[in-house]
Amino acid sequence: HLRTIKLTLYTLIFLVSAAGNTLVCIVILKRKKMKTVTNYFILNLAVADLALTCICIPFDIPVQEMGYIWPYGAVMCKVLYPLQTLTLFASVYTLTAVSLTRYWAIVHPLRKQLSVSKAKTLVIAIWVLSLLPVAPYMNSLSYVPHSKYCEENWDNHNARKGYTASLFAFQYVIPLTIIATAYCSITSELSRRTIESACVRNQQHKETKKVVRMLMIVTLLFAVCVLPNNVMWLWLDFGAADKSFKYFWDVVAFCHVWTFLNSAANPICYTILNENYRKEIQIAFMEFRRKRAK
Repeated sequence: HLRTIKLTLYTLIFLVSAAGNTLVCIVILKRKKMKTVTNYFILNLAVADLALTCICIPFDIPVQEMGYIWPYGAVMCKVLYPLQTLTLFASVYTLTAVSLTRYWAIVHPLRKQLSVSKAKTLVIAIWVLSLLPVAPYMNSLSYVPHSKYCEENWDNHNARKGYTASLFAFQYVIPLTIIATAYCSITSELSRRTIESACVRNQQHKETKKVVRMLMIVTLLFAVCVLPNNVMWLWLDFGAADKSFKYFWDVVAFCHVWTFLNSAANPICYTILNENYRKEIQIAFMEFRRKRAK
């Protein structure tokens, strides 16, 4: 029953994430109105989610079903798991960038703001920066032909523990602390401001609050979905959980599902919480139907 539930969840997550994030990418790239700084960061999130969904899920399921025996050879051993780590780093660094960008725009509106062209450059920098912490992990992985496992080989156990702790700090604790601080400052600033009576200004204020709320929820979803997997790996390296808890790897498998769930939840969140996305998606569907009718 658990296997059926897991495979069903993987299938649903794959379909929703692939369709939803592809649609988000199309809407942002095709519609001139959607090409804003914040939306380019959301585009980057969607690309990271697509990479995690379309590359990692199809390869991850057979490995779990075969009891973690590795069927893909030496090259994929050094690529698949690091790619998962890379996309998670890219996602959280994108969330950090967008929170700081919104902070600067709302708390310091009269100062020079980030342009779309610089946002594109920042997106490239995010991926380059995300590669740095992944490199040691990639270097540690090796395929063992006689056992047919893809294993981590560190110089000693302390090196492995140090990397796991660093991963948790730089992929979770530090960026989410920065994000939380930024959104606390934004919320405080929005609460402090006196809303002007002018209709346009009032509408702008409401739109700003809606965008901030959406971004905060997207960040919260990331934090909730990624935490269990981090906890399990910390438990493995610092508490030898695989020896003390016989269902450890079964729980890890469901933690992977929970992590992937974030990729499916994001496009749903954009659609529900952002009216512009809903409108643009409707327009995209109408245009698609017109083309099909021709």
